[in-house]
Amino acid sequence: MPRLPWHGVSEDQTANATGAEAGRLAEHVRQLESEGSVVARILRGELLNLEQAADVAECSDEKIRKQCELTSGTNHPLGIKFANRWMVGKLELLDDLEQGKIDRRRGPHVRQSAEERARKYEGWARPQEPPAVPKPAALHCSEVL
Repeated sequence: MPRLPWHGVSEDQTANATGAEAGRLAEHVRQLESEGSVVARILRGELLNLEQAADVAECSDEKIRKQCELTSGTNHPLGIKFANRWMVGKLELLDDLEQGKIDRRRGPHVRQSAEERARKYEGWARPQEPPAVPKPAALHCSEVL
C-alpha cells in the first residue's frame, strides 16, 4: 500500500476515515432534519393548534387561520398545514404579536403576556407513558396444588 508522504497514512486508511466521517455527517443531517420535522416540533411544544394559538393571542381562531393563509407563501409563515390542519409556530406567533402583525397591539409587554398564556400548552403534546402492566402475584408453595 502506498503511503501518502504528507500524512504517513495509506490511501485505504484515508478512504476508510473519509467514509466514516461521511457516515457521521449523513447521520447528523438526518438528525437535524428530524429535529425540524412537524412531529418533532409538536412534541417539543413549539407548535399550537388554532384554538390554542387564538387563546395565546387573545383573538379568534379564524383570525389566526387567516394570518396563516396570508403568510403561508412568504419567508416567514406563521404556521404549517399538517394533515389538513393549521399548526401555529409558538415563537412565530409571539414575534408577530410583538410586532403588531396580528392586530394593533404591539410591544414587549404584549409578547410577555402572550408567553404567560402559552405556558399552559407547553406539555400538551408530549407522549404519554404506557400504562403500567401489573405484575402477577407470587404464589406460595401451599397454593400450587
